[in-house]
Order: sequence, then C-alpha cells, then structure tokens
Amino acid sequence: MRSRRTVICVCALATLTFGAAHPPSATAGPARYIYEACDSALPGGGVPAGTKFVVDPGVAMAGGDSCASPGGSLSITETGQVNSTYSYWSVPIEADPGGYVESLTISGASCNLGPGNDHVFVYEQGWPGSCAETQRIFQVNSAPTPYFAGAGFSIFMNCDGNYGPGCGAGPLVWAHYFAATEVDPTPPTLSDVGGTLLAGGVIRGHQGLAAEASDEGGGLSKVAILVNGLPAGQPDVSNCDLVEIKHPSLAGTVAAAVTPCPTSLKPSWTLDTTAYPFQQGVNSVQVCASDFSTLSEPNTTCSAPAVIDVDNSCTESAVTGGQVLSARFARSHREAVTVPYGRPAKVSGELTDAAGDAISGATICVETQTLGTRHRLRPIATATTDAHGHFVYAVHPGPNRRVLLGYRHDSFQVARSVLYYAHARPTLRITPSEVGQGDRVRISGRVPRPRAAGRVVVLQASALRSSRWYTFHRATTNRHGVFHSRYRFDATTRSVVYRIRAVVPRQHGYPWEVGHSKPALVTVRAGR
Repeated sequence: MRSRRTVICVCALATLTFGAAHPPSATAGPARYIYEACDSALPGGGVPAGTKFVVDPGVAMAGGDSCASPGGSLSITETGQVNSTYSYWSVPIEADPGGYVESLTISGASCNLGPGNDHVFVYEQGWPGSCAETQRIFQVNSAPTPYFAGAGFSIFMNCDGNYGPGCGAGPLVWAHYFAATEVDPTPPTLSDVGGTLLAGGVIRGHQGLAAEASDEGGGLSKVAILVNGLPAGQPDVSNCDLVEIKHPSLAGTVAAAVTPCPTSLKPSWTLDTTAYPFQQGVNSVQVCASDFSTLSEPNTTCSAPAVIDVDNSCTESAVTGGQVLSARFARSHREAVTVPYGRPAKVSGELTDAAGDAISGATICVETQTLGTRHRLRPIATATTDAHGHFVYAVHPGPNRRVLLGYRHDSFQVARSVLYYAHARPTLRITPSEVGQGDRVRISGRVPRPRAAGRVVVLQASALRSSRWYTFHRATTNRHGVFHSRYRFDATTRSVVYRIRAVVPRQHGYPWEVGHSKPALVTVRAGR
C-alpha cells in the first residue's frame, strides 16, 4: 500500500544497514539516496519516463508492463513461432541534476529459453540465467561525468534463425525493482537570512526569522535553526515524494522521483528567546539547509553565525498595554540620590498607556547593577501597579547602584533607571586607648564590600574639641578589605585626647561615596 512520508528516513539495499538521520553537519560528504522504479508500492507502478518497448514488426513477441500490480514487472514473452528476430525494453534511469547514478540494483528472471534464444538478458549479457528471481547490483559511475550520468539499460530477447526451425512460444524474461543509488555532491544554497531576531540591539521575547533556500540535486529535506550550536524551534521539513517499501531486494524508504523534495523553500519562524537553547547575553544564530539523503549524511549549508544579545531579565507582565513609565526617588523627586551608610531610599513611579490612562495590576521588574563593576543588571524583585498605575519600591541599603525599573510584555519593554549612592563607613579600632609620649598605637579596621581589596584608607586626627582634621597616615586594605597600621606619638608635650577617624575617599572601581568611620578616642599622656 502506498505511503507518503514527510520525514527523513534511511533506506538501503538488502545488504545495507538502516539508521536514523543525523543532525546537520557542515562536514558531510555527498548525499546518497535510493530512487526506485517498477514497484507496485510506487504511484502508478513508477515506470521511468521515456521507457519504451521495441519489437520487430509482425513477430510473435509481446512486451508486458505490470509494474503497477503487486509483484509486477517489465517483461518480454515469445507468444508464437518466430525466426531470427528480437525485441527489447529501453529503460532510462535518470541522475539527479548535478549528480550521478552510482549503482543500480535490479531483480529479474528468464525462463523456458530455447537454443535460439542466445541473447536474452537484463542490463548485460549472461544475467539472469534462471527462472528463480535473483538480484544483481551493477556499478555505474564512481564520479561525476560530463556525459551520461544516469543508468539506462535494456531488457532484451532474441531468436537466432541459425538454430533449426527458429524459436517457439514460451520463452520469458522479466525484471522489476529498479533501485538506483543517486549521488548528489552539490550542497544547498541560502539567501535572505533575516528578521527581527537579527535586527540588532537587545532582543527580547518572541522574534521572527526567515530565509530562502534552494537545491538542485535531490531537493531540500529541511531548513533548521541552530542557536548556540543547538536546534531551536521546529525545523521546516519538506513534504518529499517518499514511499515505504519492502520486498526481497529492498526494505526502507525510497524516493519515488529522481528529485523527490522541493528545490526551494522560504521558511519563517517565530522564536521565543526566553526558551532553551537561548540564554541571557550573547547568543549565536545560524540557519542551516540540508538536502535529501538516506544513505549518508546530507549536504548541509549553514549561514555565518550571527551574534545577538538577548536580555529577558525583566520579569514579564501578564497585563498588556503599558507604554509610558516614570520612576523617581520619592522625597527628592529626582533620578539620583545620595544617602548615609545603611539607609534605604524609596522609589515611586507610574505606568500608563499611550493615551495616559493608568495600567493597573501590571508587574514592574526591579533590577540592580553595582556601579564600578562589569556585571549585568540582576533581577532582584518586582512591584505591582495599583488601580491608579502607581507603584513603590524601597531600595535596600548597600553600595552605589544603578536601579532599573521596567515593564515588559513579550518583546516590548520600557524602563527607567535611577542612581542610588551611599557613603562608605569603615570600622575602626585603636589599641591601646591610652599611651604615653613616644608610645605606639595599633590601628585596624575594615572597609565595606564589595570590591574592598586594595583600597586606600586615610587616617586623620583632631583635637577633642577642634573641627579641623589632619591626615597623619595612609593605609591599604588587604584582600579581605582589612587595613592595619601603627603610629607613634612622639611630639606631644602635654596630655591630650585625640579623636582618630578612618576616611575612605572615592576610588575608581569602588562602589561607595567618600565616607568615614566613627571617631575613636586616644589619650596621650605627657611623660612616661
């Protein structure tokens, strides 16, 4: 029973092993597949175009075409007494455009031959030689040829009049299941690869991609997408003219035409960039076109990798319609604020549509990026708009940060950034807290993280009731953000109480504003 397939299967001659098709590969060799003719499983029996029967006029030889019937064949029968004559079937097997027929398998038999039937054969003299059906593989071409690349052959019967009274009725020769191994060395071509996915800039949500592909051999089996080297979306699989067959010579999937698949495709896709194998950040995208092959890897042509930047970090809102977003710090109504160490700051905003109407119940994503680092924005929370489209978010205490507040639905995103600055506050410890003239004190402390290693700390001193501070030493933090120092009081002529503080100035790559520790008191006694 006839069966049309739209998937790529692997078929082989009876001596070959079947296997599943492999993913596209840029290193595949020539494509190979089986094109079969004269089999009742094929449409109309699959007699090749151009097949003809030739017979001497008036002689008792008949050609039969029963390929459309189960077990049918092309045959020649002597139907009566003949003398010195011949007849034959001429069967052309085409090569795919640009390729060649590598081998041809034929099943056939010959029966009841008399002495005068000395040239009865299929394809070449000497075969088949018995009434039992046998199979034969004929090697045709081993490389492309500028001449005839197909595999034309004859089914021939003669009667040589030199043998007595000629030939009587009954001799028969027949053949069927013509299975040609077609070789297609030419890969497909790709053009016009484009779409919103490749439009540049930051990509979000669902995006479109399209391409045009063509192939001159067996046609195109599929056009697929690779993202980061992995299949993405559903490939565009061709509706090829394929048939499942099973008989003593062959079992598997064969082509019912020399070019079984479409020679051109214009696929298009809508891809979800939030789904695997897409990833946040840089991705590579390729379109790959594969031709038809069942006995080897297909020829595959892939477009040059296109680099895209995907950012779906802003949590998507199920509520649609948002177009305009505002965000400012609540007390100052500004887009930047500087606060003391350890203090939060409240941000408020509003989401409306293009007409200015409030969008309620929408999700507002909150992302932060520590300033002075190369890290991308990181989602940390969400807020929800109220009935008036308003939302509030409290920025937690911490280092200098860029805070992004955004609204995203699928590929559309609108966002506003505000800047949160905070003063650093290092810790400070001085021991002992009371010394004599010429004695040393040990000074230690820690600066706030992150990026606290290798930071400069300025040590300052002031008299107890003075407002003036004097720098007396500098220290550098270790990899843990800890600093250590020593200082000798050798110029004090009277007992004095000093205030000591550690100051952290603004520094490149350090995400804190200038700040200082709480002062520590040191009493220096004159004399010992």
